[in-house]
Amino acid sequence: MVELVRAAKAATMVPDAQPIDDAGIVVEHGIIQEIGRYKDLARTHSGPVMDLGDTFLVPGLVNAHSHLELAHLHEKCPSGQGFVTWVEALMKQPIFDLDPTAFDIAGQELKRTGTIMVGDIATRFAKEMAGMLEASGLFFVVFCEAIGETVPRKTFIPSGTFEAGVMSVAGHSLYTTHVDVLRAAKAETRAKNLPFSLHLAEHDDEVAIMAGEPSEFLDLLQARGRLLDFTVPHKRPVQQADALGLLDASTLAVHCVKVSDSDIEAVRQSGATVCLCPRSNEFIGVGRAPWEKWFSSGTPLCLGTDSLASNHDLDLWNEALYLKQHFQGALSLIDVLAMMTRNPARILGASHLFGTLEPGKIAAFAKVPSAVMDIFS
Repeated sequence: MVELVRAAKAATMVPDAQPIDDAGIVVEHGIIQEIGRYKDLARTHSGPVMDLGDTFLVPGLVNAHSHLELAHLHEKCPSGQGFVTWVEALMKQPIFDLDPTAFDIAGQELKRTGTIMVGDIATRFAKEMAGMLEASGLFFVVFCEAIGETVPRKTFIPSGTFEAGVMSVAGHSLYTTHVDVLRAAKAETRAKNLPFSLHLAEHDDEVAIMAGEPSEFLDLLQARGRLLDFTVPHKRPVQQADALGLLDASTLAVHCVKVSDSDIEAVRQSGATVCLCPRSNEFIGVGRAPWEKWFSSGTPLCLGTDSLASNHDLDLWNEALYLKQHFQGALSLIDVLAMMTRNPARILGASHLFGTLEPGKIAAFAKVPSAVMDIFS
């Protein structure tokens, strides 16, 4: 059946394309056939019309960074007290108790707020998370996280075929995963044409550990028998990631809070994409990334909510509101929408499916909330 969807406005998110007033989208079998002015498309359309009224439609949202394994830890960790305090509290929780009910609630929130795809980090239950995401109706990349490993494996990516997504691999961080493992994991994603993810330059202790300076977090890890053989690179995190060959056009670098101007330029030159998690950084208390410098650099940017252990919800619109409220300078709605649609769709390998509203792509839409419209007006 062919249906004509009508909305007061639609942003296709095709680069340089202007939003369409009184928009119409022709959909057949869940695929966009045409998009343009409603009055033009209605002339040749004889099927049903879904009139959404005073609605601003955009492509379905893509949450570039989540930890849905931790969905059961909502409101279980302290906020604003710094990374070490947060980690200590997290480690006292049942972090490896997979909770399908909590996952279902999280998935419902994602879909209710317009998210259609997630880039999810799975530390222990990669195949289970992929299966649950498939069953939920969300598209996904599940990054099987390499953490605490010192010896490369033959493969880091579990076998499995899914209709709505793929599994890949992520390095946890430059200090919790051996350099040989990071290189091997990145090499596997290159060979398989998959995205690679890495937490990078998230907090001051990471910078200190990489520089060989005193670190409360390093003391905590070594007291637990971790990082006893860690070799200090005496480099800033971005410098080390670049030196290891981890940064390129298929890399999603997450957080990037503690960066210098030269770090930003190195990431830009590498072609990597940066995922900002503003509310998670604020929740934990690690400071905020230099959003304005990242934006003006031209580096592709995404937004992520991180986990329910480090955020109040999984609503990307709330991430957008927080970013706009605290951004110093000009930032348009279209600029932020790019961080939630076409940019993450591209880095997660799904731009052939969605990220823009164009013929041949999946007819998955999100509605811009009035609060977001108001703050950007």
